[in-house]
Amino acid sequence: MENRVDILLAAYNGARFLAEQIESLFAQTHHPFRLLVRDDGSSDGTPALLAEHAAQRPDAIVLVDPAGPHLGASGSFARLLEYSDAPYVMFCDQDDVWLPGKIALLLDHMRAFEAQLPSQTPILVHSDLTVVDESLHVRQRSFWRSQRLDPCGGVALNRLLVENVVAGCAAMLNRPLARQCVPIPPSAVMHDWWIALVAAALGRIEHIPEATMLYRQHAANRVGAKRGGAVRMAGRALAFFGPQGYRGHLRQTQRQAQTLLERWGPSLRPADRATVEIYATLDSRGPLRRRWLLWRYGFRTASWLGNAKLYAGI
Repeated sequence: MENRVDILLAAYNGARFLAEQIESLFAQTHHPFRLLVRDDGSSDGTPALLAEHAAQRPDAIVLVDPAGPHLGASGSFARLLEYSDAPYVMFCDQDDVWLPGKIALLLDHMRAFEAQLPSQTPILVHSDLTVVDESLHVRQRSFWRSQRLDPCGGVALNRLLVENVVAGCAAMLNRPLARQCVPIPPSAVMHDWWIALVAAALGRIEHIPEATMLYRQHAANRVGAKRGGAVRMAGRALAFFGPQGYRGHLRQTQRQAQTLLERWGPSLRPADRATVEIYATLDSRGPLRRRWLLWRYGFRTASWLGNAKLYAGI
């Protein structure tokens, strides 16, 4: 199979860091690849910057849906994934920096796993990230360790229903997985969480314990490395039981599970189908029964604090 890669970049008011990210892509050791970019209605210099880069590299950069509506980050990535047709697909945030060997490393591992598994197996390969500040100074060498994520056990289906451990910006998926993921449903909490669930349900997820990119944290991050602090923790505690708080988040994960069941239920192994169905219908049980089912089916996160929140919020 050819080694062609599509990189999907969703941009929104990202002019401050976007040029540096694009240059890191074209400094990759693996070529060729195609960069599919969708601007989500930016009001800064992002559209002009993208047009300039596309004019400089017309064979490598494609502007997708340039006059399209504002869809949000997940919606933009969903639109790009529907447009892509390459054997391998990667997601790219506008404000990070990729290390030069990222594509080559993920692709080498992907091809090795494909050789070991039946043809057309949906596969997702993801790596660790190095967390940096606005100026690319290192904050944490390992995103996984800093967030107490378990990239191995955490990709079991029962665990992924509760907590996503796959960062889309550090992942590669093969064409069989990309076909199964689209369209990404409105009930998906985030595009990368949905893709990880589909991979766990229908195929395989493999991890690489090596950072392949600099994960930039700044004030405008949509999703990022979580930080503590008394004020932040107090605010989260007050909002815990609200529709936008943790309890509301758990309801979102259950709706996402229900959509997975509706779309892929007949294709799941019986035990997996039962697991997804139990999680999707937890709200129909009494409080004690819900918590017993969490324990019985191994629905949990990688940290004691996460599990405390889970049992309190459910």
